[in-house]
Parts: sequence; C-alpha cells; structure tokens
Amino acid sequence: MFELLKEIRNILLKIDERLKKIERLIDGRKEILDPLTLLEMSDNLRATAMAILELKEATAEDVARITGRGRAIESHYLNTLVRMGFLKKRIGRMVVYYR
Repeated sequence: MFELLKEIRNILLKIDERLKKIERLIDGRKEILDPLTLLEMSDNLRATAMAILELKEATAEDVARITGRGRAIESHYLNTLVRMGFLKKRIGRMVVYYR
C-alpha cells in the first residue's frame, strides 16, 4: 500500500511540473532559472533577474534595495527583461510590479 502511495505521489509531482511548464508557455514568459540563460545575460541584467527570482513579484524600488543600485536604473533593467520576454509587468495604483 505504501509503495502505491509513493508511486502516485511521484506521478502527481511529474504532472505538477508539466503544468508549471504549460503555465509559463501560456503566460508568454521565458524561463530565467536556466543557468545558461543567466550566464548569457549581462552582469547587470543577471543581478536584476536574480533579485526578481528571490522576490517573486516586486517593484523597481524593491529590486533596487537588493541590488544596491538606483530605482531608475532597476526600472530600466526590469523593462529590458520584460522586452526580452523573461518578465511580465502589472500596473498597480501608483507603481509597476514585475514578476
């Protein structure tokens, strides 16, 4: 019985991973987590991407706090990542959120 439950759990985990990949495709975002993708980015974009990975969703100011750079330059890098297809942005009341 335990083996059967273990097998069902493994199958569910595989299904969950496939669903996440499908969601990313539907969402239109490219995968940032791929190490080669990160290595192909400039150092500045990589630092911004790593900060977003840590925060999940954030404003340019949130990212600037992590990277130690100014909000304006982080906004530029975040918009570059959006144009490259790695991030999506959501406009809030007074700020723009990136994820």
